Amino acid sequence: MSGFSLPASAIDWLQRADRQTILAVDSHTGGNPTRIVLSGIDLPAQASTVDGARRWLREHDDRWRRRLVHEPRGGGLTCAVLPVFTPEDDCDIGAVFLEPGSYPPMCGHCMIGFASTIVELNLLPDLWRDDPCRTSFRVRTPAGAIGITARREGDRFTTVTLVNVESFVVSQSTCEVDGRGIPVELLYGGDYYISVDARKIGLALTRDSATEIVQFARQLRAAYTRNGVRDPLDNATLDVYQVLFYDYDPAQPLRAKIVVVAPPGVIDRSPCGTGTSALFAKLVTEGHVRPDEVVTTESIIGSTFTVTAERLRNSGQRCFITPALTGRAYINGFLTIAADSDDELADGFPPL
Repeated sequence: MSGFSLPASAIDWLQRADRQTILAVDSHTGGNPTRIVLSGIDLPAQASTVDGARRWLREHDDRWRRRLVHEPRGGGLTCAVLPVFTPEDDCDIGAVFLEPGSYPPMCGHCMIGFASTIVELNLLPDLWRDDPCRTSFRVRTPAGAIGITARREGDRFTTVTLVNVESFVVSQSTCEVDGRGIPVELLYGGDYYISVDARKIGLALTRDSATEIVQFARQLRAAYTRNGVRDPLDNATLDVYQVLFYDYDPAQPLRAKIVVVAPPGVIDRSPCGTGTSALFAKLVTEGHVRPDEVVTTESIIGSTFTVTAERLRNSGQRCFITPALTGRAYINGFLTIAADSDDELADGFPPL
């Protein structure tokens, strides 16, 4: 392939004083997109840590999230990662996640995309110094420290395994939707999920049923969160906004189908990393699988992750599973996001 560069006129256009730009890398993990910021966002000193950057963006400068993931540059599925290069707690790098509606504490498919971009572009020094086929590093997230192991064969990157935060079953209850009592479990896998066994409600987790899936998820989320959600053990208020449907046959215990619906009503194209972690914690807690077994989760489009337990801890009324999730991401392209000072939609608008 011959060398590629932007025309001089395009570079001049991007460098105009009335225009702000962000350089980013786009990837997909199992079909779900991730946008990783390379440059163009400068934060103040008080935002030099992961928690500080997340707080600053959320409370003082939300335009960057809107520009990165809202329409017209993004959409309901677009997620972004802002790297934080200040080392914290034995971590090599940090990550702040930006979604269309929030700054989530953790995102599994984004983390696989972020880690893949780090190793593909050598964004951390000496990645392959000790072993040309395997490298490990740690990423600080708002949910906690995530261990990363990346593998390659020759010059080809293959997979990423992330050791997620502890995952567990929060509660079980019944939620009334249109006069029906729906058995619901609240699960945690780095984020919270209103979880429903699709078989019990006669919901097919197929592309043909996408409209029905989204419609029911909206109804269920509205009913479940109407009066707020609290942890039954410590009464802490929980931020719950996603619905996870699963199809699991105990006769085939090492495979499950997962469909996650996020606001405003979009289906995750991947099996969802934090959702997979949450469901795996449930399966182990209930004795369907052993902690050392490997479960494959499949998305609505057929992409897959695998998950097993790195550690297990029982404390009080809960069983805490530390999942090790394996997947792969691919870089789709490089882009420069531009915002003109006279564009009334420069900061984007929420996805419809």
